[in-house]
Amino acid sequence: MSKESFKHRLIDGLTMFLVTALSLLLLLYVAFGEGKRTYELIHIEKVTAQGRLAQLSIEKFLREGLPLKQYAGFATLAQPIADSEDVDAMAVYDNSGRQLFLVTDKKKTLTLPEPPDAIKNAKENIEIDYGDAYYKVILPLRTRFETAGTVVVYSPTDLVTERLRPSFVPLLYVAAGLSAVFAILILIAAPYLPRSRVPWLQIGYGATFLIMAGFVIWTLVTLYYDGVQGKTNATAVTLSQRLNDIVEFNLSFKDLDGLERTFGEYRRLNSEVSEAALIVDNAREITTDPAKAGKGWNSDPWNYEHRIDMSRPDQSRRIDLAVTVPRDVVFQRVVRSIKNFAALFIASAFLSGLFLQVAASMQSLRASNVSSQNAAPNTAGGDAALVFVKPVFFLAVFLDSLTYAFLPKFMQEAATASGVSVGFASAPFTAYYLLFALSLIPAGNIADRYGPRPLIVVGLILAGASVLGLALPLGIMEMAALRAVSGVGQGLLLIGVQTYILAVASPEKKTQGAAIIVFGFQGGMISGMALGSLLVNLLHPQGVFAVSAAVAVATTIYTLLLLPRIAERKEGKGGLSAAVNRLVTDLKKVIASGEFLKTLVCIGIPAKAILTGTITFALPLLLHQQDYRPEDIGQVVMLYGLGVVATTGYVSRLVDRTRNTQSILFWGAIMSGLGLVLIGLTGSAVLDQGMLTTNLVVAGVIIVGVAHGFINAPVVTHVAHSQLAARVGAVPATTAYRFLERIGHIAGPFLLSQLFLIWGQNMEVVGGIGIATAALGLIFVAHLFSRRIAPAQADIAR
Repeated sequence: MSKESFKHRLIDGLTMFLVTALSLLLLLYVAFGEGKRTYELIHIEKVTAQGRLAQLSIEKFLREGLPLKQYAGFATLAQPIADSEDVDAMAVYDNSGRQLFLVTDKKKTLTLPEPPDAIKNAKENIEIDYGDAYYKVILPLRTRFETAGTVVVYSPTDLVTERLRPSFVPLLYVAAGLSAVFAILILIAAPYLPRSRVPWLQIGYGATFLIMAGFVIWTLVTLYYDGVQGKTNATAVTLSQRLNDIVEFNLSFKDLDGLERTFGEYRRLNSEVSEAALIVDNAREITTDPAKAGKGWNSDPWNYEHRIDMSRPDQSRRIDLAVTVPRDVVFQRVVRSIKNFAALFIASAFLSGLFLQVAASMQSLRASNVSSQNAAPNTAGGDAALVFVKPVFFLAVFLDSLTYAFLPKFMQEAATASGVSVGFASAPFTAYYLLFALSLIPAGNIADRYGPRPLIVVGLILAGASVLGLALPLGIMEMAALRAVSGVGQGLLLIGVQTYILAVASPEKKTQGAAIIVFGFQGGMISGMALGSLLVNLLHPQGVFAVSAAVAVATTIYTLLLLPRIAERKEGKGGLSAAVNRLVTDLKKVIASGEFLKTLVCIGIPAKAILTGTITFALPLLLHQQDYRPEDIGQVVMLYGLGVVATTGYVSRLVDRTRNTQSILFWGAIMSGLGLVLIGLTGSAVLDQGMLTTNLVVAGVIIVGVAHGFINAPVVTHVAHSQLAARVGAVPATTAYRFLERIGHIAGPFLLSQLFLIWGQNMEVVGGIGIATAALGLIFVAHLFSRRIAPAQADIAR
């Protein structure tokens, strides 16, 4: 191996290492955020259980009609809790916000923050105030008739991070090691990979990611298990404190009323507990499981068991309080993390596979340059150039899709803050698609005059700047203007990339060039939805907007430095006015065709309106309204893109083989309507909000995605092979169709917002759209039925 060859392979190996390491670090970042959120919840539940000890004791005093400020013994009760590792201080406030009692950790010198405003208007339920330095758990103190004050427990926020850090720091070394091993193996196998039909590069990356995910999941299981143990121990101590007086006075538990209710309340407040039992001489005296009352106690290895000895030394009977938690409770908490990692794996696979392919193409391009030293400096191999342009459009769609999981809700909140109707939340979406459509014709003319690179660069700048602008405190109309600018940027990018592909693709690579647009849109949307919905929990919307802008900057730099130049284009003939005139002429030719209009109105426009109006605008709003988390919303919408990707290739081959586009489009419309009806069923009062509704939403979105795989490509083929295309030409017919179908893009969000204003923001509206979509599908093929009926009627007449 020559020194130069080894140097190139070393660069390739380093590229593989960086791409893999970045994806694994992203996995760790998301895992840390997910772990912090779940462990934080367990920690707060534990602190709340300790605070309830003081709450219950004080409420017992208040219900005897005594004033809160006369409560004695708070220091004795609260000092052991304040001296514990999880709590720094505990205070009692009256309804006016005046501090009555305060106990702090004796081992620390503390500067406590101002008490939360919620103490002056305490609610019936426990509230959590998330501060920078402290979690403040606010527990109301109720008399028989009213709320008299609050107990506030102060727990330092850095405890959660300090407990997570020792578990996650070693994972950084694991990620670096796995990335290095993957890169070395690829470096060694590089000469053999092109000869193999097995995609070893992708398989190796997938195995590396899954091994890392395994380490992460094991770490989370350990963390959650420790957290659940700690919470169970704390809540068991709280319950035992309430029973101490009964033991001290040697009373019979059977003679006391209300203990079953106390245990039942404990079980209700601690849903992960499978059983809490008071055991006297190894027999259950009181238990949350009535079927086991009076039976002996046997430990179950499948349960975590915390047992507290409450016996007095001078008593002959043995009294224990036992609390059990199924070990699979921990795994149930991990399931959400696994689901998020699966979505992250899909997103990372798209991103990493893309750049690994670019790295491989760089190697091919170097080899090509070495073998053709006399080639023009502004030209590049067509195959390599196609690979290099892939990330541009992919990342352009990706940076916009990062916001889709939460953008509808964000815009709705902006409309409310601006003092206008929530119906104005659709304005930014409508402005985006309107300006996107209007920018296509001027962009094509600019590409003819100046080439595609200026369009790509300017488009990236506009798209990135407009998304970053959403992080500013703006009103809904200003945000609509920013989204309009983003639409212009995305329109310029689309035309720029299309023009570039047409310029560099050889005739036998034209289909692969067109596939770049399909892959870029669907892959970018899937990856963006997956990552954006996870990052918004960690960075909040403003942080995601900043990440989107950073992606735009990085893509712009990539375009300027790595995208191969192409030969200068000649100035387009006739300019913009000629392009507009050609489009107007094409529209005049096709608009009089009933078959064309039927395809457009019954199939094309509804499909695009469902995408922009229902899937990316209405569905996130409705799922948020049903208390779905942002990552759940993003992953549900992501399934639409996966459905489209999964079926587009198969359906395209089927259409090419059978030429029966009419049936394919009909079934696409019917399935699309069916999917929307399934989603609409989740708004029915008959169905409880739970796994059934989630499964219906997931199934409905997948079916809509699959249905649109039946429509997106076949509908263009249908128009190109129609009688109209035979008369006026396939290019004018398909060009006019592509332009007019964007009416659906523009009208979708506006239509849904108006339907929400009329019938309310509910799932039934989506179901109604599904019925209308299926009806349009039937109208699309209605002429087939009329042809069959006419001969039958003629036979009857004879």
